[in-house]
Amino acid sequence: MRSVGRVGGSMGGWGAPQRRATRGATVGRLLGMVCAAAVVATGCATTSVTRHDDNAIRVVEQAAAAQAVEGAGRVQPKASGPVVSAAVIRWRRSWNPHVACRAQLTTLDKVLGSRQNARGGATYRGGGFKPGIPDRRSFHPPCNVDGHHTFVQLNAIRIGRCAKINDDGDWTCTLFDPTPPAGRPASLNHIHIETDQKFRAAGGWSVPPGYTRLRVQGFVFWDRGHTEDGWHFYSGWELHSFTAWRPAVH
Repeated sequence: MRSVGRVGGSMGGWGAPQRRATRGATVGRLLGMVCAAAVVATGCATTSVTRHDDNAIRVVEQAAAAQAVEGAGRVQPKASGPVVSAAVIRWRRSWNPHVACRAQLTTLDKVLGSRQNARGGATYRGGGFKPGIPDRRSFHPPCNVDGHHTFVQLNAIRIGRCAKINDDGDWTCTLFDPTPPAGRPASLNHIHIETDQKFRAAGGWSVPPGYTRLRVQGFVFWDRGHTEDGWHFYSGWELHSFTAWRPAVH
């Protein structure tokens, strides 16, 4: 994929019309990079993206946020031009070089769902990505199970305490959404995340800084053995393995 040139700055002897045309072409390339494998409005090509540039994604995300129409599922330009669907920024490449899956951009409340068990934790039936991967120890889990995506990315979340588990060498952290949907109970706003020793040994992963807003990627897994454990938030849902993290985009 060719890199996108800098939009601003000097362009030799070019005049304003040529600079505007170059900016327009650049924006078009940026949109092309992030169009998901979904039908979107005319003006954004329907394409399957397996690789794209994080800086380009950030530009489009910021532009989309600036133009977002409250209550609508799309972004509208200020004047004329194509309408860009929310599907445009739905997928992300994996930050971990050992993961071939594309991450589905989602939220913690979508992963956990809204159904609670007797302890207040998130249930299996309510999970938005059930059944999840079949084997949390797998170094190459399936990207889809029964037609449901397994690899996700959560943005603008907060990492709590992280620690190494002595008995198996995994690293575990707590994760929560600092700005959950209104009225959402605290018991449905936390999830256990864990990185298997295979990912740690292979490289491409590092311990995240605790008590920090981050973006994270990982595989959704249901651990039925911990639904009665408070440290697991009385739910079997977890990200295991939690494969990579990046600083939150402010």
